[in-house]
Amino acid sequence: MRRVILIILFFISSCFGVGDTFAQCSCLPSRAQITPHNEFKLADAVFVGRIIAIAKTAPDKKTDSYVETVKFEVRQAWKQDLETVVTITNKVQGCVNGFKEQEEWLVYAYKKRDGTLGAYCCCTRTRRLSEAAEDLKEFGEKGEEPTTVSKPRAGG
Repeated sequence: MRRVILIILFFISSCFGVGDTFAQCSCLPSRAQITPHNEFKLADAVFVGRIIAIAKTAPDKKTDSYVETVKFEVRQAWKQDLETVVTITNKVQGCVNGFKEQEEWLVYAYKKRDGTLGAYCCCTRTRRLSEAAEDLKEFGEKGEEPTTVSKPRAGG
């Protein structure tokens, strides 16, 4: 009898406990499903680049968050002219993009209050280039033209 009650309780808790679960970093479902061109219009800079360096601060003991700084060698850019090396900085808490050196990424970057660029961790369409064919295709279909990628200015 006890076993039957436990099975029934497990079944009931499973039925009522099932639903959409989101990681700590999850965005609203509508934000996570934004189209490539809509994200393109929202971003301050959009580029394809190869990761040349990644640095992380020590985790904050209270929040377990850290700051991740990722340096990209830019191959192609849209929305604004960029230098060949661009750095994005993200505060990471409970989520990661999974950046690894030497990988190529399509980055939707946003200007932060301090003037630096960030990619809002996992809450944008920022993704490995190998997973970005839909985005690049949509840029072309919408007539988005690449901008200039130039060498860094002297002293910069």
